[in-house]
Amino acid sequence: MTDNLSNQTNSSWVSVKTRFNLKSLGKPIYPRATEMPPWQHVQTHSHTWGQLAYTSDGVLGVHTPAGKFVIPPDQALWLPPNLPHETFCRYGGHFRSVYIDEKYVKVLGNEAKLLHVNELLKAMILEVCNWPPNYQPDDKKLRFTQVFIDQLECAQTSSFFMPTAQDDRLLPIISELYSNPGCNKTLEQWGEQVGASTRTLNRLFHKSFAMNFSQWKQKLRGLRAVEMIEAGYTQQTISEQLGFESSSAFNTAFKKVFNCTPGQYLKK
Repeated sequence: MTDNLSNQTNSSWVSVKTRFNLKSLGKPIYPRATEMPPWQHVQTHSHTWGQLAYTSDGVLGVHTPAGKFVIPPDQALWLPPNLPHETFCRYGGHFRSVYIDEKYVKVLGNEAKLLHVNELLKAMILEVCNWPPNYQPDDKKLRFTQVFIDQLECAQTSSFFMPTAQDDRLLPIISELYSNPGCNKTLEQWGEQVGASTRTLNRLFHKSFAMNFSQWKQKLRGLRAVEMIEAGYTQQTISEQLGFESSSAFNTAFKKVFNCTPGQYLKK
C-alpha cells in the first residue's frame, strides 16, 4: 500500500475503520454525508460499488496503490469498484460521497481520477446527498441519476495527484519530504544519503513522476499549501512551514503549479 502518513507529522493520526458496511447499495446511487475531525485516518478498505468523494469544505487525502490524491472543494475523486483506498483528513471538514452502482461505472472508467466540479455538478452532488438513504428510485430520480452520470462522464480531470514511487532509492527522500515539505536538502545531499548520483536520482524522478526532483518538490509543496489554505493558515505561515524564503517566493511557486496565486485560488 502507500506510505503511512502517521509517521509524517508530530501530531498523531487517529486510525479508524470505515463505518459504511452495506453488502450492496440496493439503489442506482446512494448518498452519504460525513464530517471528519482533524487528523483522522480511515484504514484501507474497498467496496463493490463506485464512489465519488467530494469535499464541501476542507481537504481530503486519498491514497491508492497508484498514488496519492488531494481533494480540495472544487474537485471530486472517482474511485472505481474494488479499489483499495485509505483516507486522511489533516485539518477536518465536511464531506459528501455518492456511491454508484456498478451498472453505471463502465463509462467512468476503471482507474481512480480527480474531476473538476463545476457549479452544476456541485449542485447535483449536494442534491443527491440531501436524499434520504431509503429514497425511492422513481422515474424522476432515475432521470436525475442518468444526467448526473453524464455530467461525471464529461467532467475534466485534475492533476492533484502524486504517483507512487517506482524505485526504493526514492523512498527515503519522499518519506522525509512528505513528513517535512519545508526540508531544503539539495539533491546532492540526498544523493549522499541514499548512495546515488544527482543524475541517477533525477532520472528516477522522471521515470516515476514524469518530472525532475525540483518540479516534484514544488508540486508536493503546492498540494500541501492547498490543504493549509483551506484550513485558514496565513500565506506567511504557509511559506515559513513549507521552506520558502518569503511570501512572494511562495506566491510565485504556487502560481507555477496551479496557474493562479493563493489569493486567486481562494476567490475561486
